[in-house]
Amino acid sequence: MIHIGRAGAILGSFSEDEVRQGLVTGRFSLTDLGWKEGMAAWAPLSTFTEITAPPPLPEPTPEIPHEPPQPAGIPWDERGDIGLFRAFAGTSRLVLLRPLEAFSRMRVDTPLSSPLLYNLVGGWLGLVASALYAVLIVRIQPQPANPTQLQQLFALTPARAMQELKLFLIMGPVLVTASSLVCAGIAHLFLMLAGGANKPYHVTLRVFCFSYGSAQLLQLLPFCGSLAAPVWLLVGCVVGLAAAHGTSTGRSMTAMGLFLAACCLCCFGIFFLALGASFEALRPMLNQ
Repeated sequence: MIHIGRAGAILGSFSEDEVRQGLVTGRFSLTDLGWKEGMAAWAPLSTFTEITAPPPLPEPTPEIPHEPPQPAGIPWDERGDIGLFRAFAGTSRLVLLRPLEAFSRMRVDTPLSSPLLYNLVGGWLGLVASALYAVLIVRIQPQPANPTQLQQLFALTPARAMQELKLFLIMGPVLVTASSLVCAGIAHLFLMLAGGANKPYHVTLRVFCFSYGSAQLLQLLPFCGSLAAPVWLLVGCVVGLAAAHGTSTGRSMTAMGLFLAACCLCCFGIFFLALGASFEALRPMLNQ
């Protein structure tokens, strides 16, 4: 206890905490006199280091970094435990039948080699299946006995269909991977223009890989597969981009609409270039 006096009067006895609090509130002054047991004489409170020294700072509490919880993942993320075939089949079924759930569960912290591998397998199977059906169809349907010059240039013959099948068998993985990288980059650019790209490019690439790899499996269905695959790819990308980027479906649809328009313009440009080149090749024959 510290006895405090001022102007010849004793104000009372107080604990160190009370004196320290009184100095803060102005109840006591550093010029007030104090005495405690063991002191030979009264002394100003300013000489009491135990009450004038600042209290020690509390030890800082270590901050635990808050990381958002990662989604549960899709079957493809568990292929090491459940097997490659089961993981591929489960992922394709989930993406095709419940795309919103699939892309809400899709993880974005796994290596990019994982979605690229899925895309390569599904996309390559679809390309080979479509080329194989083309070979079968062109061998069944009758060929014109006297084909015109344009038919010779553009018509699908058994020889050309077989060349296409060989090309997809050998170069299919390269074509699938390269086209997905480019298409995902274009779609991400349009998503940025639409104000919906809330995450980096690799998230858009993951959406394209799982969408394309799953949609191409529809090519295994004869006749209707070639029509269903591109339609579902567009739907899957719209749903996937909205879920993965946390944006609205309207912004995702705008981005994919611009992407589709750009693809149509490119196709028309290539068609007219090929048509012009074919007419240039046929001009000497036509002038005869």
